[in-house]
Amino acid sequence: MKTEPKNTMRIICGTDFSKPAEQAANAAAALAARLEETLVLVHSIEGAGLGAFSPKVFDALSAHVGEQLQAEAGRLRALGPTVKAELLTGPPDEALVKLARPRATRLIVVSSLGRRAPGRWLLGSVSERTAESAAVPTLVVRDAAPFVAWARGERALKVFVALDFSVSAEAALRWVKELKRIGPCEVIAGHVNWPTTERARLGLDGPLPLTENPPVAQQVLERDLRARVSEFLGDAAARVRVVPNWGRADAALIEMAREEKADLLVTGTHQHHGLERLADPSVSRGLLHHAPMSVACVPTPAAGPMAGPRIRECKRVLMAVDLDEPHGFAAPYGYSIVNPGVTVRLLHNIVPLQALHRVNEKEPAQVVAASAAKLRALAPDKADARGITTEVEVTESRETAEAICAAAERFGADIICIGSHTRPGFTAKVLGSVSLAVLQNSRRPVLVVWPPAK
Repeated sequence: MKTEPKNTMRIICGTDFSKPAEQAANAAAALAARLEETLVLVHSIEGAGLGAFSPKVFDALSAHVGEQLQAEAGRLRALGPTVKAELLTGPPDEALVKLARPRATRLIVVSSLGRRAPGRWLLGSVSERTAESAAVPTLVVRDAAPFVAWARGERALKVFVALDFSVSAEAALRWVKELKRIGPCEVIAGHVNWPTTERARLGLDGPLPLTENPPVAQQVLERDLRARVSEFLGDAAARVRVVPNWGRADAALIEMAREEKADLLVTGTHQHHGLERLADPSVSRGLLHHAPMSVACVPTPAAGPMAGPRIRECKRVLMAVDLDEPHGFAAPYGYSIVNPGVTVRLLHNIVPLQALHRVNEKEPAQVVAASAAKLRALAPDKADARGITTEVEVTESRETAEAICAAAERFGADIICIGSHTRPGFTAKVLGSVSLAVLQNSRRPVLVVWPPAK
């Protein structure tokens, strides 16, 4: 007699009894057996309750479909897992989503070709609509063989995870971490960037190559992507790839996954609905529709209660200093928030028009060198002894706030420390200030140090 599974979680698999649905069911059965979880096999009769069938016809149809469902459940039981069959009514995607309760369901598994009734094809496939609505991850299976072999421990699963720097990407990485706990995975993290956006963010000059990123942009993006992956998967847990892209992001990501010969493409999804799809085209929807390999869509979890307090270590601190004003008071605060082994970069921006006035006295290169020397002099004497590394950078830009924000992106700063000319008040709000502009535009935390009270 077959024993009940040890775990209370379940895997739900939708079927329409087609060959693609059989592939999805095989993959779902292999995963359920490996995890010792219940597999719930679901078929939904669309049109019931809407007058599409008379009671007699519906009863006959239910009996016939029920026999098919039980036969398929029996076939899957022979593969190892505990299988329960559920015959439901209504649109298949809506039935699957309603059945998949987040705390009881680990995963929804469907094939890539299931369709709603012909009159509703334009609304998308069952797999697309399920992935866009479900509160749990959806696995769209195109080939079951890699999952079956992986679940049996016969091979590693090759996983390509499409990443950006949003919350949805974090959800995808957390799910990949769960995959790695189930069995060995070879993970490739891929990111595509819009070159003009990165040039503006990093404050870069010069022409943009058509087929590659400028070296600085490539290095920064790879560094940041590697740090994000390491945060969730650990060091050296994945290989990272960054590719510039002038077209559709989904097409570029699919090509990267194809080049890597990935078994599975994983993506986070914001689950846009209605008019939101027109305003913000979904990359995950494009991956689901066009990718030749299996795709897993991981929803961004709803905001929950705030987590308990934790210490966020600042390993890279950018300190913006105005050498033309008495802002040396900010430096001690920047050094005070770091621990040994941390890097502090002191930054000063030279406005070109100001530099022109000094040309008669010093060459521009001498002005930069003199500014760098003044920055180094701001480092506390005990910084080296505490294992704090000090770096200096002098930029030249008409917009100091933009230069600071761009430098922070290039440096990968955990926090920006900046001194302010005046304490906050009416003058600062009306006239604005560099510190205020940095606060408004930086993507990174900012510590503003007001001048000492007189």
